[in-house]
Amino acid sequence: MSELSDPRASRAVLVGGARYASLPEVPAVIRNLNGLAGALQDPDLWGLAPEHCTVLPDPDDARDVSRELRRAADETAPEGLLVVYYAGHGLVDPVDGSLVLGLKDTDPAVPYEAGLPFEHIRRAVAGSRARRRLVILDCCYAGRATGHLAADVSGTQVVADQAGTDETCLLVSAPRNRTAQAPPGEPYTAFTGELLRVLRAGDAAAPAVLDVRTVWREVTRRLRERGFELPELRSAGDELPLVHNAARHHRDLVGRIVVATAAVEDRDLRQAAVLILRHERGRGAAGVRINRPTADPLPADVPQGWRRLLTTPAVLFDAGPLSRYEGFIAVARLRPDVEPPLRFRAVRDRLGVIDLSADPAPLAPVVAGLRLFSGYLGWGPDQLEADIDGGLLLLSDAPEREALSSRPRDLWTTLHARAQED
Repeated sequence: MSELSDPRASRAVLVGGARYASLPEVPAVIRNLNGLAGALQDPDLWGLAPEHCTVLPDPDDARDVSRELRRAADETAPEGLLVVYYAGHGLVDPVDGSLVLGLKDTDPAVPYEAGLPFEHIRRAVAGSRARRRLVILDCCYAGRATGHLAADVSGTQVVADQAGTDETCLLVSAPRNRTAQAPPGEPYTAFTGELLRVLRAGDAAAPAVLDVRTVWREVTRRLRERGFELPELRSAGDELPLVHNAARHHRDLVGRIVVATAAVEDRDLRQAAVLILRHERGRGAAGVRINRPTADPLPADVPQGWRRLLTTPAVLFDAGPLSRYEGFIAVARLRPDVEPPLRFRAVRDRLGVIDLSADPAPLAPVVAGLRLFSGYLGWGPDQLEADIDGGLLLLSDAPEREALSSRPRDLWTTLHARAQED
């Protein structure tokens, strides 16, 4: 899975034309700008700083826009992403066929006099050091139609081909000779509305990070279902990771058991069955291997009260390389219909972690099983999801009792076979 671009090294310029002297107004454009800025700045999606996201509603002068574009392009570092977005009326120059983006005083008969030539955007984007660049156009390219953004003479295919630059993704809202629609009564234009819904809701069938091609496909599907024109994508370079997949990040893996596939050779994960104890968006995950009992005797400092609660085999388990010598993790399974004891943190139903500083004496009637783990395994942000999506780990549907199996050495074989069947 590709990593997201560093938001600290990234910049975005969002331009919109909602009010015009000689063209129909498109009030939804202002909401487009605010909605997209909010999505890009959302820390759960990407986390672009507000000062790195320039929003230009109804700019007066193309030169002001060009200056902001050049500044953003210059400030975007190689590891960052440069995003340029325009929504409004698009027109095609009647003389040379070049694309002109409408501003307030743009005259459709002579759009080059007061419009924003796409060439300004192309030059600024092409001159950026950023290896990843994304241009989004929610407009069409000539003529006028009431209730629609401008379109008529030249198609998206032509303009997209003319506008493409190396290493740049160009996403446009409608195909050749079609209108880019702004449905009456809806808060956004049709294309940007669906784009925002995909960014905000994610795609449950997609990996943990949404790239532009995946977003385009989902937006296309939604627009097709609604009977609107379909967007087009021109892409060079990689698939351009864009935002965290909200649908996958909402997936709660705490308390689930994951199993390494047979292809995994890493010594920490090879033939491992892992109980996930922590899984937080933006912070990563942690878990304990549940199938590696050691031959070592229990340390002398483990009180007898805790020893009597241990599930067979009553040995210390090698749970992972991290913090191996900094104490133990005690995983307990409670008996049915009992109140959780003090210092017990549930991770899944009756399965949880219990603090060893608690008094073990009152726990015998409450605890059905207990196991001590030394160390743990850790994943950084999105890494656990990436290992699952990439096929390195299989998500098991094993019941909670398997976490404290009396035959831990057989767990990998059993759970791996079951997960493959699923």
